[in-house]
Amino acid sequence: MTLVVEFGPADAGYRPVTGQSLPCTVYGLHTRPRQRSRGTGPYAMEVALEPWAAFTLFGVPMHELTGVGTDLRDLPGVPLGDLTAAVVAPSGWHQRVHVLDQALTARLARGRRCAPYVRRAWHLLRRSGGTVPVSGLAAATNCSERSLERGFREQIGLPPKTVGRVVRFQRALRLLVSGRPAAEVAAACGYYDQAHLTREFSALTDRSVSRYLLERGADPGFVPPRPR
Repeated sequence: MTLVVEFGPADAGYRPVTGQSLPCTVYGLHTRPRQRSRGTGPYAMEVALEPWAAFTLFGVPMHELTGVGTDLRDLPGVPLGDLTAAVVAPSGWHQRVHVLDQALTARLARGRRCAPYVRRAWHLLRRSGGTVPVSGLAAATNCSERSLERGFREQIGLPPKTVGRVVRFQRALRLLVSGRPAAEVAAACGYYDQAHLTREFSALTDRSVSRYLLERGADPGFVPPRPR
């Protein structure tokens, strides 16, 4: 998940006003390609969030944020000013990052905690590259599959099986961009075969593998962000 704090147009004369509330959007987990546009220009701060941390920060069921970008002003009980106004005052970006980090840390300390079994299952999926089945997650966390499904929907935003699918795909994507052959990537990531990987790639990106890599060829240094 991503939290984006917008500062405004990237013209040299722009100066945010101390104490003003800035546009602030949280983007939930998604299973379809998403193109995010910034109407106010490239002056922005982006924070990568674990879904369970977002659940604590924003205090709403994560499935309500899945697949969309939500203005924090539309979330009940979220003090937008605490998250953005204080970031305006510092003149340097390092200071702004520090101030925002402090604000988020303070909210994490006050918010509702993610259930330990949900957080553990999330980390198991991440470490395994998305290959642990739901039954294995339930056994490892000592809870029923139904409880795991409910917990993930509320505190992560997607069912555990879908999360595993996305995590596995993200790993495959990183390997493909690094130059590994598709057949080798399919085997390494647990797909049945290269055709299975190709179908998943098309379903999740609306692109073929070759088209995606060709489009990214204009920027050979591109590496998809590694989720935390």
